[in-house]
Amino acid sequence: MKKISIITPCYNEETALYNCTKEIKKLFDNELSDYDYEHIICDNNSNENTIKILREIAQNNKKIKIILNAKNYGSVRSTFNGIKNSSGDAVLLFYPVDMQDPPEKIPELVKKWNEGADFVVGCRMERDEFFLMKSVRNFFYILLKKFSKNNIPLNVSDFQLVDRKIINKMISIKDNFPFIRTLAFEFSDNYKSINYKWKKREIGKSKEFIKDYISSAMKGLISASDTPFRFILYTGMFVSIFSIIYGFYSFFYNLFFQNDLEKGMPTLLISVLIFSGLQLLVLGFMGEYISSIHNQLKKDIEVNVKEKINF
Repeated sequence: MKKISIITPCYNEETALYNCTKEIKKLFDNELSDYDYEHIICDNNSNENTIKILREIAQNNKKIKIILNAKNYGSVRSTFNGIKNSSGDAVLLFYPVDMQDPPEKIPELVKKWNEGADFVVGCRMERDEFFLMKSVRNFFYILLKKFSKNNIPLNVSDFQLVDRKIINKMISIKDNFPFIRTLAFEFSDNYKSINYKWKKREIGKSKEFIKDYISSAMKGLISASDTPFRFILYTGMFVSIFSIIYGFYSFFYNLFFQNDLEKGMPTLLISVLIFSGLQLLVLGFMGEYISSIHNQLKKDIEVNVKEKINF
């Protein structure tokens, strides 16, 4: 009997844990009854009430395994540590405790994996969120697909079922803070995808901060792209073209319509602002790239696990 590992990060999620674990159990009691499973919940040093619920759930169902971290390492590191501790023939890299990625799609992931794919990727083609955030995410995914050295589909998520042979390669890399959703693409092009709607969170609020989203996005662009400096080059070309066009516009506008301004001052000021911003952009990307190299050379500090339950 094949075994499926499911990884769920957790931080102060006492209100959602029961529903999350029940949905997984229901799937393997019905549609996926031919498969064994383990549900690994990686807790980031939650409050006592959450820990109490986790112990209760694990006691009632031995297929639920708990990793209690000594501190909050963030969802990415905690999730990757869960992947390292998995034992299934295939691993669902990320299953959110709030179930915004629909559990009813898991049987479809398993089916496509059984058809011979090395991994099956969920793509969030629709999102239940406000317009501004949706637009920012769409722009990020376009950049990720455009500048990636691998064949990454648009709107790729970390809701992926990955075969054990790929998992073994993933966990062998010297990076404890990888961009998980594009990692499998480094080792195989033999994948399939499914589209779904990312649902609005019904219970509680997200524990991720804006800085975490920004950090993850920067990590994704740096790790997935052939080199971040290609992105900088394209940005520089765009800014240069814009500056030249604006320079011609400003020259003729001030020559014929603005007689009370000193000639050249508006163009000079705008040019200084544009190129100062571009220099900061370049320095920022260089800093991120060097930081990424530094972290891989020194090997990020591994997650300190306080306790494991049902392992």
